[in-house]
Amino acid sequence: MDAKIINAFLTAGMNTFQSMFGIHAEPKEAHLLDLRSGHPWDISGILGISGNCQGIVIFRLHKILAGKMLALSGVQYKPEEFVTLATELVKEFTNIISGNAISELKDTYLEITPPQVVTGHNHEINWSKQFPVIAIPFSTPKGPFEVDVSFY
Repeated sequence: MDAKIINAFLTAGMNTFQSMFGIHAEPKEAHLLDLRSGHPWDISGILGISGNCQGIVIFRLHKILAGKMLALSGVQYKPEEFVTLATELVKEFTNIISGNAISELKDTYLEITPPQVVTGHNHEINWSKQFPVIAIPFSTPKGPFEVDVSFY
């Protein structure tokens, strides 16, 4: 896995949290993700990567943090609208991060799929079993999130 590409997405994620929501995100120690164990996340924004490298980048968070992000963006909503609005917010947030990361990687040919969002507690991601997944947890004053990456 190319650290330059991973770092571009991490930096773009931290900068986007700060610029969009005024939230400082602090990275924690990266680790290999155990694909057999469950996870605590409610929402995942998924990007497919192709070009000079192939892979996937996923931004994962709890619905509590998504709710705080909606509130900070000034969105008013009814409880029954939460899942739809949180999904759209995470999709747009993921799209902005990918655009910013690609801008940083001008010398690397990459194409990114439109973001997809999966919701539901402990939802499944179809990771390749042949390549490792690195999880980079983050803490913020509004709650944690995680960036998971796998390149091959």
